[in-house]
Amino acid sequence: MKSARLKEFTQNINDIHIADVPIMEPGQGQVRVRMLMSPVNPSDLNFVHGTYHEALQRILWNQGAGGDGTMFYDPAHGIACPQPPYSLGGEGVGIVDAVGSGFLARRLRGKRVAIAGGPPNGTWQEYTVVDAKKAVALPDEISDEQGAMFFVNPITAYVLTREVLRVPRGGWLMVTAAGSALGKSIVRMGKIYGFKTICVVRSGSNSEELRQLGADAVVETDHQDLIAEVFKVTGGKGAGYAMDCVGGELSAQVVRCLGMNGKLVLYGTLANSPIQVAVRDLMMPVAQISGFLLPNWMAGQSPLKLLGIIRQVKRLTIQGVFATEITETYRLDQVVEAVTAATQSGRTGKVMLHIGEH
Repeated sequence: MKSARLKEFTQNINDIHIADVPIMEPGQGQVRVRMLMSPVNPSDLNFVHGTYHEALQRILWNQGAGGDGTMFYDPAHGIACPQPPYSLGGEGVGIVDAVGSGFLARRLRGKRVAIAGGPPNGTWQEYTVVDAKKAVALPDEISDEQGAMFFVNPITAYVLTREVLRVPRGGWLMVTAAGSALGKSIVRMGKIYGFKTICVVRSGSNSEELRQLGADAVVETDHQDLIAEVFKVTGGKGAGYAMDCVGGELSAQVVRCLGMNGKLVLYGTLANSPIQVAVRDLMMPVAQISGFLLPNWMAGQSPLKLLGIIRQVKRLTIQGVFATEITETYRLDQVVEAVTAATQSGRTGKVMLHIGEH
């Protein structure tokens, strides 16, 4: 089968290549999926550049790691960070064509599923193998295109707002890079759950769409003062909650926009620069900053909890809350062109890889 692979960490996306590899067989509790579609997400680039591996080198439990250079996501060293060579792609949609042993796997035979994949067995290939618990059967109401994007953005948006921050009805939630697919989903969720959104964008290219979706305020940082605008919008009280996927100077400004007991969650590093925060900017409002990585968060939840979240996300997906525009579609053998298109500055829609047919 054809697979989009990487030999080693690289800054050059032209190093992604298509190779012929054997079709894998599912093991215990696993399913094999014949892939239909898979999006190109910013997180996919972390497996190209080695961002996760490099970040994990700084974590305490990876100090004094063995000579093979393996880094782990958890203190128990149970979940290793993959290293190339491997196949790429973090999520997608396909048809289960073979199953291993176990009830969860057998009940998915022949079904169309959304899967949470990722290296070493990614979704940018004609077939992939995943644990059955990372595959969700999709109803007919969810298209292949939207089903391919079921996990990364929708579940992140739901978990951050409803489980991590627990933004209450009437509360103010700041969202940076709000012109993104995830940012627009947060605005739609605000209208359903009754919280108010302050959408932080760099320019005005997405401002009107965000307002039409229901954003309560939009701040364009290329010509507006973020702190002054948030002061005005919130009547001087500040935002109780904030989500930031940018980092750097913007994160430091977001901290200054928090109200008393405000909470900021960091879930991305688009600026690729560290945060410099004055300690008393946190002390005075008794504010909190926390980090979030979806796979690690989900690994700490009970199966019953995860089932409830999946059901809610599926319901909201059918309602169109997480609807995402697909701006370009490429074949699997055009993967380099697809990644190039997805990394263009200012892009807000998704780039999709079309891998197979029903």
